[in-house]
Amino acid sequence: MISDEFHLSNHMYLSKISRYREIYEKTVKPVEEQLTEVEREIGAYNLSVKCGYRETPLISGDATITILFPEEEKLHYHKGICIDVIGSINKNTIVNIYHFWERYWFDIIIGKELAENKESNIQYSDFQQYKTLKTRISKHYEIDDKIEKIKDIANALKHGNRRNIRALLEAYPDIFERTDEFFIKYFGADAISIKRADVEEAFEIVSNSGPQKPLTS
Repeated sequence: MISDEFHLSNHMYLSKISRYREIYEKTVKPVEEQLTEVEREIGAYNLSVKCGYRETPLISGDATITILFPEEEKLHYHKGICIDVIGSINKNTIVNIYHFWERYWFDIIIGKELAENKESNIQYSDFQQYKTLKTRISKHYEIDDKIEKIKDIANALKHGNRRNIRALLEAYPDIFERTDEFFIKYFGADAISIKRADVEEAFEIVSNSGPQKPLTS
């Protein structure tokens, strides 16, 4: 029989993930709504241009100078800001929930091993790297390997190591809008494009990677 302690631990874990989801939605939804609205305004502006509306150029005269129109520039600037903010929220959310996963398992395993009087076996350095943490967890609980994807993305976003980013590109090309070497080399972690679908997948993986099934019950 699975212990009450296990059920409580699992309940607390899922409750915390639910709270992270709530924070994410309350943060990202207003910006998504702004993006939808500014895209609607851009569509209306383009339609008005097709119908004959003309703005007074912000810059004109020299053929080598880009002609900018005040209203059009404002709309596209606003759109760019919305896209950047949504991207930042998405990236920060993945980093935060992965580190929550690490911290939670650290506390669970330390608590379990202390309860089993294994103080002499606890080395805090064992929890500093994913592989050793996973090994420690696997002594007590089943663990889904899908969490490694979230680990790889979170570490690449946080540290921006080009070697890790190239490995990420090979494994998960869908999270990159551009895959050329120039972009990867000079933009680092900024080359990674995290969309809402990626965040939702991360929540699903992390939700399924908590203390749901002990090896012995």
